[in-house]
Amino acid sequence: MPASPIRNRAADLLARRLAEAGCRFAFGIPGGEILTLIDALAAAGITFVTTKHETAAGFMAEAVWQRTGTPPVLVATVGPGISNAVNVVANARLDRVPLIVLVGAVDADEQLAYNHQIIDHKKLLEPAIKGAFTLTATAADLVTERALALAGDPRPGPVLIEVPISVADAPAAATTPIRRAPTAPVAPAAGPVLDEARTWLAEARRPLVIAGFDAVQHDAGAALARFALTQRAPVIQTYKAK
Repeated sequence: MPASPIRNRAADLLARRLAEAGCRFAFGIPGGEILTLIDALAAAGITFVTTKHETAAGFMAEAVWQRTGTPPVLVATVGPGISNAVNVVANARLDRVPLIVLVGAVDADEQLAYNHQIIDHKKLLEPAIKGAFTLTATAADLVTERALALAGDPRPGPVLIEVPISVADAPAAATTPIRRAPTAPVAPAAGPVLDEARTWLAEARRPLVIAGFDAVQHDAGAALARFALTQRAPVIQTYKAK
């Protein structure tokens, strides 16, 4: 059977960039405004998992990220769809989850005559997201690249990509996104700051290590254990670091 031709709709470029970043699953509830987007995800090799509620979809996406490190993707339709996701998006911000939230959008000219279930998605999620983007046909992959970069910055968090109906299905040409170099590992403080910390540690009678989520994100478990044994210091953890 001949291979299917590669499609170059804006939604396809978005989906392929997510796949290049390692995404293999997206979670959500289908709706008329996001059918093209779901089709594009499938064509890019990303399995769309239908859930009973957008909150459940967001937590399932987070679970995949926790297990695999690949971008977690939540897909929601307009109005009530994205409204149902508010809690899980807020949780992603508090728990530093680089959640990519894809939401359909009614085209601006159509909104002049049709306003059923239309709300301002960006304002709704503004307190909980790191940033918001609107997909365009002229820079679909670049928008996706910027969203992925912002979501995964040193302090991860959720990012919204709004996908207008006409843009999702519009022909789009691939650009050459500027791929950012991986964030450099966090290094110890230098000079007087590190010397002061060493002095405090040397003078401490009962040193105690409090390990937080950063220890998990930087895979510092082994180094942390060696440090605690050397210093004869007990370790307590925040619940996200367990």
